[in-house]
Amino acid sequence: MVPTRKPDSSAPVPVAPSRTKTAEEEERKLFEAEMRDVRPLPVGPRRAVPDWNAAPSGRSAGARPRLPKQGLHVDVDGEGMTGAAFGVARALIRSLARGEIAPEAELDLHHAPAHSAVHQTERFIAESVERGRRCVLVICGRGLHSGSGGPSLRLALAEALGRPPVADQVLAFTSAPPCHGGTGALLVLLRKIKPSRR
Repeated sequence: MVPTRKPDSSAPVPVAPSRTKTAEEEERKLFEAEMRDVRPLPVGPRRAVPDWNAAPSGRSAGARPRLPKQGLHVDVDGEGMTGAAFGVARALIRSLARGEIAPEAELDLHHAPAHSAVHQTERFIAESVERGRRCVLVICGRGLHSGSGGPSLRLALAEALGRPPVADQVLAFTSAPPCHGGTGALLVLLRKIKPSRR
């Protein structure tokens, strides 16, 4: 009988090449590919999400004004403005802002007083939704001749579009691209009416 030799426990045990190394490399490459266009956020307060319900403190000179949060989230940035319902994809808003969704009708409110312009816009939006329009253009002008009060019509329209009942018919709106009037007009993306059950 030939004596069997026990393996030396101090000798290194050969390990089969594992696939985890290549999987980790693939994951890292995928991650880097997805993150290649990411840029650091500008230096500011260390809050990931702003507290919309907090009482506004003193506004700094560079801060962007925000209209009341009621129906749509409305953001005013200089002359440009956007508004969107919760859950609307940013890609859709960017597409609207670039003019990739053509307006099917327009309402020209040049020289209209703010209260009349808001009323006309409410009727125009309701009528457009009834007719199944997807996108409309509301021309309000840039307010260059508005006097010391500034362009109040643009802000009044953004506020009206951002609150019920108009906000219930609007998915998003944004300042138009130059081909549709630039910051003197708003492109409004409308909700589709669900067919009524009979």
